[in-house]
Amino acid sequence: MGTYLTGTYSVIHNSSNADFDNNVYSAIYIVTASVALTINGTSFTPTVAGETIDIIVQEDGTTLNAAYLLLGNPKPAGLFKTGLISSTGGTEQYQFVNIKTGLPTNG
Repeated sequence: MGTYLTGTYSVIHNSSNADFDNNVYSAIYIVTASVALTINGTSFTPTVAGETIDIIVQEDGTTLNAAYLLLGNPKPAGLFKTGLISSTGGTEQYQFVNIKTGLPTNG
């Protein structure tokens, strides 16, 4: 059972030290209520400070804010970012993981 299911977190980050490259965030802790937040592209306004919301937080679509803390764990070794990794001037670069080798492949 993953730590995101048990509520066990070894990393607590705020908006100034969030590190999506090296951590997986599986919850947010509301520090300040009544502040509009955007997580994974969805905007909402929590009404209770001190509440923990279990959600896998994605870097894309999330606006970092001092009104909440990110709770999570370091990424396991060998876990690669997949999907769209860069997009500049109409040129997209994707990275996928080869299911036979487990290594990333760019396309």
